[in-house]
Amino acid sequence: MFTRMMAQGIVTIIYTLEFAGLLVAALPRYKQKYYVPVKMLCSVSFVVIAVMFAFVSDHMQYFYMMLAPLVLCAVGDLFMGLYQIRSRRKHMLAGMIVFLLAHMGFLICFFRIDARLTWWNIFLPVVSLAAFFFVKRLMHLHMGRLAIPAAIYCVFLSLMLSKSTQYMALCPGLASGWIGFGGIAFFISDFTIIFLYFYKFRKPENRGKIHYLNLATYYYGILAFDISILYFAAF
Repeated sequence: MFTRMMAQGIVTIIYTLEFAGLLVAALPRYKQKYYVPVKMLCSVSFVVIAVMFAFVSDHMQYFYMMLAPLVLCAVGDLFMGLYQIRSRRKHMLAGMIVFLLAHMGFLICFFRIDARLTWWNIFLPVVSLAAFFFVKRLMHLHMGRLAIPAAIYCVFLSLMLSKSTQYMALCPGLASGWIGFGGIAFFISDFTIIFLYFYKFRKPENRGKIHYLNLATYYYGILAFDISILYFAAF
């Protein structure tokens, strides 16, 4: 346990330094040149961290289940990073598709470790979908043809949230706690995206704040999934 906690602490410090670099790269003066490379450094890092934690803990079966969705997230980050720089809808659509596949991968993983289907797994996606369309209309979000893909994405995202939080509640422990935290942070991150990309801010600095919130919840949500590998011992 001490070795795992040491590995977690050291890696978290290094990861945080990389993330701080990403926040700097997201500044307007550096964004065009540095944002995508630094973003991909952080994204490749969370895949490498998963590999390291798997070898430290020897929880290989759980790691193998998490590996594909983590890699898909890194690929999705490339497309979303390119969209930030070039503002081409094809990059956003590609990113949404890849992240949808990533969410499906996480879902498969979470259903394999806890196959129970409860009312929570139905209630949360339904409420989230209703909230999505309510917020879209209330805030006058300009989604165009991406509205339906975004709604489908919302269903899978909220289903992943329901499974991660359900596992945290029904199987309390370090691993489930990190899985639940990761699911919540991931959900918050993707919720902020609809404002980041589809809402017209009156003050540009407010968009920057939302972007920082989006990055922080996403990258530390993924790190939480990585950390769960250290403590997951169900297989």
